[in-house]
Amino acid sequence: MTEAALGLLGIMTCRRSGSPPFAESSFYSHLCRVALLYDLKVIVFSPDEINTDSKTVTGMNWRNGEWISLETALPDIVYNRCFYRSQKERKEAAAALAALPQALSWSRGLPDKWGVYEILKRSHRAAVLLPETLLYTSSFRLSNMLAEREYGVFLKPSAGTHGKRTLHALKQKKGGLSVRGRDGENAVFYHNFLNQEDGFEWIHRFIGSRRYIMQPYLQLTNRIGQPFDVRVLIQKNGRGLWELTGMAIRLGNRGSLTSNLHGGGTAIPVLPFLQEEYGPVGQYIKEQLTEEAAILPPLLEAACGRLGELGLDFGIDSGGRITLLEANSKPGRTVFQRTGDHKAERLALENPLRYARHLLLTNRRVPTLSGGNSSAPGRMISMVPKEDS
Repeated sequence: MTEAALGLLGIMTCRRSGSPPFAESSFYSHLCRVALLYDLKVIVFSPDEINTDSKTVTGMNWRNGEWISLETALPDIVYNRCFYRSQKERKEAAAALAALPQALSWSRGLPDKWGVYEILKRSHRAAVLLPETLLYTSSFRLSNMLAEREYGVFLKPSAGTHGKRTLHALKQKKGGLSVRGRDGENAVFYHNFLNQEDGFEWIHRFIGSRRYIMQPYLQLTNRIGQPFDVRVLIQKNGRGLWELTGMAIRLGNRGSLTSNLHGGGTAIPVLPFLQEEYGPVGQYIKEQLTEEAAILPPLLEAACGRLGELGLDFGIDSGGRITLLEANSKPGRTVFQRTGDHKAERLALENPLRYARHLLLTNRRVPTLSGGNSSAPGRMISMVPKEDS
């Protein structure tokens, strides 16, 4: 890596088995290939690969069609793409960031699902998008919520991803309890309990010490019973302004609990789907999704500090009502590859480089991993998809 560049972008990712030893390798290889177009270098590293004594980091770069190992100076900016599978991994990443006090943070993170709910419910405009949400604290609390919900209760881990360990609990007319969901490996399961108390005990053991939230189970399916949601990707561009990168329908298998791609779902273009499901109103729903998505980044940044991108998942019921299901500060971007939206796909892949370059040019001397005023929210919001000038 001898080419002159504005700075070194370090992509921090948790170590996994395989070659290369991390997930999202196709995304990172693309960033490596085009980084010089944005006057940047890239290194992909794990939290345990920082050497504070020599002030170097050991990682990998994609070059000439293969991943190569290399050692460089510490990165100028860190793009945290760690997906934690344990508290140990979370602590290791925090220690790594603390070891890079002079590096710019590409983005802060969001709190867990409950924390995001607590932030957004303070805004009247955002609160109307939120489903009723409670913390799971006991079987008694779940039983009370179930008693008022004809279609049951949806439970999900507050820090979970990809639909793993989600549950749908439904009381049976004859007094039993049915539970369907996905386990920690995203495999589907079904259980029927003749006695509700047995079902509640099983759910309590399944949850264990994890923090879970409970929401009314929403009927978010198309006409033939497939669950779906709308993934909206919003990113900061090369001017540090929010833009709508694109949106796509995530469509699950009929009878599936979720529409996540990791759970076997697929992705299709938004407008044809909405027009087929809602008729002439489909165009209006798409415009409404754009408007509703626009209000969320400033609210979350004001509470959490500077963010660089957000994946927003919206549900739409049979009457066209929009509900925010989830906000994610480390979104995936494969939906656009699957829908064939090449413009959105390229923006989704390269906006992290555009924004990194903007940060280096405007905040070069302001450390942000351990503090500093460069974590201020974006100055304005622009939701029109377009290329950087």
